[in-house]
Amino acid sequence: MSHQPSRSIVISLLLIATMGVMSGITVVSSLPLISKTFSSIPHIEFLSKLMLTIPSIVIALLAPLAGVIVDRFGRLKPLYAGVLLFVISGSSGFYLDNFYAILVGRALLGVSVALLMTSSTALIGDYFNEEARHKFMSLQGMSVAIGGILFITAGGFLAELHWTYPFAIYALPLLFLPLMLTSLYEPRKQRHTSDDLQLEEKLWPVYLTAFASMLLFYMLPTQLPYLIIDTLHGEPRTIGFVIATAMIFNALISKQYARLKKRMSYTQIYMITFIFFGTGLFIISLAQSIPQLFFSTLFIGSGFGLIFVNTNAWFLSVVPPHKRGKASGMLASSFFLGQFASPLVFQPIVGAYGIQGLFLIVSVASLMISLLLFLAERKSR
Repeated sequence: MSHQPSRSIVISLLLIATMGVMSGITVVSSLPLISKTFSSIPHIEFLSKLMLTIPSIVIALLAPLAGVIVDRFGRLKPLYAGVLLFVISGSSGFYLDNFYAILVGRALLGVSVALLMTSSTALIGDYFNEEARHKFMSLQGMSVAIGGILFITAGGFLAELHWTYPFAIYALPLLFLPLMLTSLYEPRKQRHTSDDLQLEEKLWPVYLTAFASMLLFYMLPTQLPYLIIDTLHGEPRTIGFVIATAMIFNALISKQYARLKKRMSYTQIYMITFIFFGTGLFIISLAQSIPQLFFSTLFIGSGFGLIFVNTNAWFLSVVPPHKRGKASGMLASSFFLGQFASPLVFQPIVGAYGIQGLFLIVSVASLMISLLLFLAERKSR
């Protein structure tokens, strides 16, 4: 394992990380136009939303299997297979004119992301020692946030020209391949260690945290648009501006993760995360105007800038090299199960108390979690 991987390796892994966020949000702006284009298909409004959810379901189901493949056949073969499948399936909406064929392409996109996430996470653990890994995680969190801003913005502009154009963005990774092929290398296989029986017990808290973090994160894209349009009477473009602003703060705080980790434990960082998140949700729950929502993004974005980076860093500090593929698959599955479950879990609360009532309830719960973590940390000392 290299203590300081080359710059080309770092850039390659950062580019792969942006492919994960590219897979979900790039075609958001095309969904209403897809519904109009294929309006003759029954239930097209519901079916068009599957463009976003099908990749998540597939990733959640297949990521553990992808992890087994990565452990058995090495990191690079599944990685490159994932890149090629990502380009072909992701761009299918650009060159296919059959809705159901495009939907199949979205399912295959999920397969590709499952391979990419498991193999790249394993490579990060293989290439970096703990201190270097924290620095890389800071860069990765920032890159994913910036990538999200760029892809959702570019997708919106291209969708105004034609609904198929955002799908062409999925061909971008072809430009990444030469750098990956010349910089990434297959790590040496590690022998099994004697603590394997205790590994699952150590990892379940990580998996549950990953599930919960994505469950909370997806409150923004699934619930906030209705608050902005129906309650605060904002414009559709305001939704993108609010989410993009949160991602800017996400990028800024992610960049500081390595510095924070030198001074704080994983638990202490989670404490700060839930304080940020609870504060942001509390502001949203009381918001009477759009500017108040923008103020909340300072706290929401900062919280999410820490939680995903901290979860990945915690995960890689626990799992041994020979189990990184399978365990990375389980981690990816946990993240995407949370994404899929978010609207299902919170819809009953919205029905009973409204969207701002939901944000208030989750705000109180987040602050209570932070308090419990503080007490647990204090007790352990």
